[in-house]
Parts: sequence; C-alpha cells; structure tokens
Amino acid sequence: MSKKAPWLRKVAAAGKDFHSRKQDPTRHNRINLLSAAAIWGSVVAIFALGALVPDPFKVLWMIPAGLLLGCIFLGHFVLIVHECSHNMFLLSEDREKQARLNHRIGRFTAGMMFTDYVRHWEEGHNIHHTRPCEDDDPQDKEPLTGKELYIKWAKIWLIPFYVMVTNPSNQYGFNPRRIAGGIAFFAPFVALAWLAVGWQGALAIYIGFSFLSTLNFVKKAQEHGGGLKYEPLPILRSRTYLYPLAFFTSPFNINYHFEHHANCNVPWYLLPQYHAKLVELVPEPLRPYYFHSEFWKQIAGNKPLPPEELRGLIFLEGKAQAGK
Repeated sequence: MSKKAPWLRKVAAAGKDFHSRKQDPTRHNRINLLSAAAIWGSVVAIFALGALVPDPFKVLWMIPAGLLLGCIFLGHFVLIVHECSHNMFLLSEDREKQARLNHRIGRFTAGMMFTDYVRHWEEGHNIHHTRPCEDDDPQDKEPLTGKELYIKWAKIWLIPFYVMVTNPSNQYGFNPRRIAGGIAFFAPFVALAWLAVGWQGALAIYIGFSFLSTLNFVKKAQEHGGGLKYEPLPILRSRTYLYPLAFFTSPFNINYHFEHHANCNVPWYLLPQYHAKLVELVPEPLRPYYFHSEFWKQIAGNKPLPPEELRGLIFLEGKAQAGK
C-alpha cells in the first residue's frame, strides 16, 4: 500500500495555528457581523442609487446592478451560510451555544435564499469535505467544465426562469417550507425594489439570481473541476485559484480552496496567511497544480493532474495512479 509523503500531514497540521478555536470570539464576531452588514448594506445602496437614476437611464443601471447583486448573493452564501455550516460564523466560549447560534443563523439565511440548510449544508457540506467529488457528494459530484459548462451558462441566460432549475436544493425533492421561506423574504424584497426603482428593480433581482447561479458554476469548476475527482487523495481534490477581482466572483477568500479543504476550520479572513504557509510546505514542482492563475484553462477543464513523474512526491511507496 502506498504511503503518503510527510508534507501532506504538515499541510493539515499547519492549519491548527489559524483554527477558529484559537480566535478571540469578540474580534471574530465583529469581523463577520460587520462584513454581513456590509453585504446587505450594499444591496440597500444599489437600490437607493437606482431610485436616483432618471427613468430613461434605469435600464442602463439595471444590468450592472443585477451583476453586483449576483456577487453579493454569492458573498452572502460564502460568508454566512458556508461559515455557519463549519460552526464558525459566530464563536462563543460556550460550545453548545455556538452550535445553536450557527445552526439557527444558517437555517434562516439559507432559507431566505430558497436553500435547504440542513440537507445541503449541515449534512451535504460535511460529506463534501469528507469525500469531495465522489458519487455521494451532493455539492460537487462532478463539476461542469468546458462545453457542458458553456451550455449550462447559455441555459441560465437564455431560458426564462431556468435559474430555478439550477437550485442545488432541488435534488432533495419538493419542500413547501423551503419555497415558502424564500417567498416570505423575496416577495417583499421584490415589491420594495419595484417601488423604489420600477420594474427595472425587480428585473435586477432576477439578473442577480442568474449571475449567482453562473458564478456558482464558475466557482465549482475552479475549485474541483479539471479531473480532480480522479485524484486518489481527497485532500488533493481542490485547487486555489488567484486572479484579479477575485473578491467579487469568489468572495471572502473562497478562492483559497486548497487551503480550505486542507483544514476547514480556518476562518475566511485567515486563509491568505494559511496559504503563505502552505506554499512553503507543498513541493515546488507540485505547486502549479494546486495554486494557479490559469482561470480559463481550469474553466475549460484542461488543467491536468500532476503527471506520473511527480507522483513520487505524493506517495513514498508504490504508485497510486490517478483515475481515468
């Protein structure tokens, strides 16, 4: 049986220095609550600006506003829902209180976005971290890349309301409570947007959801696409991707995805520091395969796994071949 190289154990261990349990709860909670307030404050600012735009130019406002809303909606998921699923959106000295807080906040903030928090995040995201890209992974079973991804993008933008089909929670069957929860939040939100800006405000929200779905497929392709599901070691089935404006399309450092899977208890604001440590631990020939800026190559699914001649840096004994 193949033996893993020592650097792999060091990669996970290095995350202990940044573990959420080592953070000051007051400071940590201030960072996350202020960031959440900034997210939804930005939504208010977008529509307040739209209300000031003269009617003939509201259509021009609508498109960038919708795209920004898509980025903000993704930020909502990454910062709040995702961190809640790791029990670290809010911290407390009382572990039971912390678990209750994160569960309740996660359910509410996922529910307002038509998402099944318990099935898809508390349960599904745990499976994703344990067995990423395997057949029972409900979040990234097989990330789309290349032609399949481009077709999915086209459907999102060309087929009216196709974005509703792309909701990942649909895989758990029809849930009236989930739908009702989303409507309870978005019906007044859409009504207020219409009152403030006109029909362009309501359409901006639709564009926002469409762009959210688009970005989610981009995110999946960047994190786990390109044949990573065939990597034998789960810890190596993710990539960190670095590119300009990453904050908008992969907010709150979720682009540091190799680091996040190496140790999922590191808060988002410490991932760049964790990355700096891991760059030194990962053997230099392997670094381009797990830390890269080849955005479009990854989108196309053309970025390969480490070749056979580098597998000896991962396994000390024997050879563990990547799947086909």
